[in-house]
Formats: sequence, C-alpha cells, structure tokens
Amino acid sequence: MSLKKNKTTNLSNFTPKGKLGALFAQARAFNRLNDQLSTLLPEAFKTLSLCALKDEVATFVTHNQAVAFRAQKQQDILLNIVKNLDDLSDVQKIIVKVDLVEY
Repeated sequence: MSLKKNKTTNLSNFTPKGKLGALFAQARAFNRLNDQLSTLLPEAFKTLSLCALKDEVATFVTHNQAVAFRAQKQQDILLNIVKNLDDLSDVQKIIVKVDLVEY
C-alpha cells in the first residue's frame, strides 16, 4: 500500500506551473484587490467584484442589476475609490457588467 494515497495536500499553498500557474497568480491578485476594495466601497457597491484589468480599464461584475445601474451612473465616485489603491492607480475607465444566473 502506498503512502502517497493517504497524504493530504494543503491546496492554499498549491502553485502549479505554466499557464495554470499564471491563472492561479492572477486569481490571487484579484482576490487581494477585491479584499482591499471591499473596505473602501460604500455599502451600495459592496456586491461589485473586480474581474478584469486591461489597458487602464477596470471591469467589475455584479449579480444585481440595480447596483450595476447605480455604479454606471456614479462612475466618477467608483473611479476615485479605485485610484486610491496603488495597484489600480493607472485605471482611467470603469466598466460594470451584470452576471445573470440562468436556471
């Protein structure tokens, strides 16, 4: 009987190599940024989640259409909050998308 079958792996320390490793690193970075943003965002925007950064554009996603509408109308406030973080200081535009769950 092999001992490897009974050994548990701590997945929080798991770091794959290659493209999958890059995706893991990117997911960890977005999780860290979302944790920082959650302390800065007003209560009305708490359901927003940063999901992409590309060409000085930050894309947020939410499941709530009302929050998305409100965030689009108050982009200047959201942009100022985002620029308070050092990693996001170069962001010039905010996009808010709604992720509708289909059943």
